[in-house]
Amino acid sequence: MAAKAQPVLEPRQLNEADREILDELHEGRASPSYLSEQTGVEQTYINQRLRRLDEHGHVDNLARGLWELVDDPRDADGAGDEDDVEELKRHVRAAGEAIEEQDVDALRRHVRAAYEVISDE
Repeated sequence: MAAKAQPVLEPRQLNEADREILDELHEGRASPSYLSEQTGVEQTYINQRLRRLDEHGHVDNLARGLWELVDDPRDADGAGDEDDVEELKRHVRAAGEAIEEQDVDALRRHVRAAYEVISDE
Protein backbone atom coordinates (compact mmCIF):
# COMPACT_ATOMS: atom_id res chain seq x y z
CA MET A 1 0.00 0.00 0.00
CA ALA A 2 1.38 3.43 -0.95
CA ALA A 3 2.05 5.98 1.76
CA LYS A 4 -0.55 8.70 2.07
CA ALA A 5 0.63 12.08 0.78
CA GLN A 6 1.23 14.77 3.36
CA PRO A 7 -0.76 17.99 3.11
CA VAL A 8 0.17 20.23 0.20
CA LEU A 9 3.03 22.64 0.64
CA GLU A 10 2.35 26.36 0.86
CA PRO A 11 4.27 28.67 -1.49
CA ARG A 12 6.23 30.08 1.47
CA GLN A 13 7.50 26.56 2.23
CA LEU A 14 9.25 26.29 -1.15
CA ASN A 15 12.88 27.15 -1.61
CA GLU A 16 14.54 28.44 -4.78
CA ALA A 17 15.41 24.92 -5.99
CA ASP A 18 11.78 23.83 -5.54
CA ARG A 19 10.60 26.80 -7.61
CA GLU A 20 13.10 26.10 -10.37
CA ILE A 21 12.13 22.41 -10.45
CA LEU A 22 8.44 23.32 -10.66
CA ASP A 23 9.15 25.86 -13.42
CA GLU A 24 10.93 23.20 -15.46
CA LEU A 25 8.23 20.59 -14.85
CA HIS A 26 5.65 23.08 -16.13
CA GLU A 27 7.42 22.63 -19.48
CA GLY A 28 6.94 18.84 -19.34
CA ARG A 29 8.29 15.64 -17.86
CA ALA A 30 11.94 15.60 -16.89
CA SER A 31 14.70 13.54 -15.31
CA PRO A 32 16.76 14.72 -12.35
CA SER A 33 19.85 14.98 -14.58
CA TYR A 34 17.96 17.21 -17.03
CA LEU A 35 16.63 19.34 -14.17
CA SER A 36 20.15 19.67 -12.81
CA GLU A 37 21.47 20.80 -16.21
CA GLN A 38 18.68 23.34 -16.64
CA THR A 39 18.78 24.80 -13.12
CA GLY A 40 22.44 24.50 -12.18
CA VAL A 41 21.40 22.73 -8.96
CA GLU A 42 23.30 19.55 -8.03
CA GLN A 43 21.48 16.38 -9.04
CA THR A 44 21.66 14.92 -5.52
CA TYR A 45 19.80 17.95 -4.18
CA ILE A 46 17.32 17.80 -7.08
CA ASN A 47 16.56 14.20 -6.06
CA GLN A 48 15.96 15.25 -2.44
CA ARG A 49 13.62 18.06 -3.46
CA LEU A 50 11.72 15.80 -5.89
CA ARG A 51 11.17 13.25 -3.11
CA ARG A 52 9.84 16.01 -0.84
CA LEU A 53 7.53 17.34 -3.55
CA ASP A 54 6.40 13.75 -4.19
CA GLU A 55 5.65 13.17 -0.48
CA HIS A 56 3.29 16.14 -0.61
CA GLY A 57 1.61 15.01 -3.85
CA HIS A 58 2.95 17.74 -6.13
CA VAL A 59 5.02 15.57 -8.50
CA ASP A 60 4.85 11.95 -9.59
CA ASN A 61 7.66 9.56 -10.46
CA LEU A 62 6.24 7.99 -13.63
CA ALA A 63 9.15 5.65 -14.26
CA ARG A 64 12.61 5.36 -12.87
CA GLY A 65 14.05 8.85 -13.23
CA LEU A 66 11.09 10.43 -15.04
CA TRP A 67 9.10 13.01 -13.11
CA GLU A 68 5.89 14.87 -13.90
CA LEU A 69 4.17 17.84 -12.29
CA VAL A 70 0.85 16.85 -10.70
CA ASP A 71 -0.13 19.92 -8.68
CA ASP A 72 1.88 23.13 -8.39
CA PRO A 73 1.67 24.30 -4.76
CA ARG A 74 2.11 27.88 -5.96
CA ASP A 75 -1.37 27.61 -7.54
CA ALA A 76 -3.01 26.70 -4.21
CA ASP A 77 -5.92 28.66 -2.79
CA GLY A 78 -4.57 31.57 -0.81
CA ALA A 79 -1.72 32.17 -3.23
CA GLY A 80 -2.87 35.52 -4.50
CA ASP A 81 -1.58 38.53 -6.30
CA GLU A 82 1.25 39.10 -3.79
CA ASP A 83 2.71 35.69 -4.59
CA ASP A 84 2.44 36.43 -8.31
CA VAL A 85 4.23 39.75 -7.87
CA GLU A 86 7.02 38.12 -5.87
CA GLU A 87 7.37 35.34 -8.43
CA LEU A 88 7.45 37.88 -11.26
CA LYS A 89 10.12 39.91 -9.45
CA ARG A 90 12.19 36.76 -8.94
CA HIS A 91 12.07 35.89 -12.64
CA VAL A 92 12.88 39.45 -13.71
CA ARG A 93 15.91 39.51 -11.37
CA ALA A 94 17.02 36.09 -12.64
CA ALA A 95 16.58 37.25 -16.26
CA GLY A 96 18.78 40.27 -15.51
CA GLU A 97 21.45 38.00 -14.05
CA ALA A 98 21.22 35.76 -17.12
CA ILE A 99 21.81 38.78 -19.36
CA GLU A 100 24.89 39.75 -17.32
CA GLU A 101 26.18 36.17 -17.55
CA GLN A 102 25.22 35.95 -21.24
CA ASP A 103 23.23 32.77 -20.49
CA VAL A 104 20.64 32.75 -23.27
CA ASP A 105 18.95 29.52 -22.10
CA ALA A 106 18.41 30.86 -18.58
CA LEU A 107 17.17 34.17 -20.00
CA ARG A 108 14.61 32.38 -22.17
CA ARG A 109 13.50 30.19 -19.28
CA HIS A 110 12.92 33.13 -16.92
CA VAL A 111 11.24 35.33 -19.52
CA ARG A 112 8.91 32.42 -20.36
CA ALA A 113 8.17 31.86 -16.68
CA ALA A 114 7.51 35.59 -16.12
CA TYR A 115 5.15 35.60 -19.09
CA GLU A 116 3.27 32.64 -17.59
CA VAL A 117 2.85 34.52 -14.32
CA ILE A 118 1.28 37.52 -16.03
CA SER A 119 -0.79 35.51 -18.50
CA ASP A 120 -2.55 33.42 -15.82
CA GLU A 121 -5.14 36.16 -15.33
